[in-house]
Amino acid sequence: MKKYPVFLMAGRDKERREIMQILDPEIKYKSKCQLDLLGKPIIQWVIDELEKSKYVDQIYILGLSEEDLQLKGNLEYIPVETTAEVYDKYRVGFDYLIEKGRYHDMVIMCGSDIPAVKIESIDEFLQVVSEKDHYDFLWGVVPIEIAEAEFPEPDRTVGHFKDHSLFPGDIFALSYRAFETGEDTIRQFSDSRKKRSFWTVVLFIAKKPKTWLKIIKVFLKRATVKDGIRIFEIAFDCKADIVIIEDLGFGYDMDLIQDYKRLEKYVSKTKLKLDKK
Repeated sequence: MKKYPVFLMAGRDKERREIMQILDPEIKYKSKCQLDLLGKPIIQWVIDELEKSKYVDQIYILGLSEEDLQLKGNLEYIPVETTAEVYDKYRVGFDYLIEKGRYHDMVIMCGSDIPAVKIESIDEFLQVVSEKDHYDFLWGVVPIEIAEAEFPEPDRTVGHFKDHSLFPGDIFALSYRAFETGEDTIRQFSDSRKKRSFWTVVLFIAKKPKTWLKIIKVFLKRATVKDGIRIFEIAFDCKADIVIIEDLGFGYDMDLIQDYKRLEKYVSKTKLKLDKK
């Protein structure tokens, strides 16, 4: 059975977000994943599920040190600044694996602020990764109806296609080859997160003439998910696919204060009830 290293991204942007200003006014924590949720740090909820997976080889924490937070689990901490850009965290992580003699062509990137994620959805995604490990990029996405059924106006970025309406999950697989060849692109998008917008992405993709017909289909609302994947492959010169995961927790991260309140109730309803049985 194939097993994969997991980079658990535990850092934050350079600018401290409103959720931290409200929930951590005394600035005790470096990152929102350190915040307490129902008796344990948000990141610990994620670790507990990852550790159950038969597909996970090792969990590596990027953005925090053991001194920042005592976490339970078989973990390794990769030294990198909490506020380092996304690309730099990836680079330090890949270099660490190579230096330790643990090179793996495919690495799983996981957000640390998805406390509602379940082992079943993690394994569902990683099983597909194991079947398609010759791909460069695999992204788990969630149907927006899953979030709408639980929360009114779920505040997610949604891709509307003819056959599906999906919001991004917080777990994806990235090959080392794609990371190396896509360095400039990854830097561009990770270094300009505050300026990034729908039109920034469209203009970038439109630089490749082969995407034009499919972009037109997107604007005419005739594009399918398959069209969207093909646009991505052409624009970023990689073999890519999505995995549709019907689990709210797989993609519902914690950017806003209302996200914290919603997830507190949802985790209490789903995970705490299961623990008591």
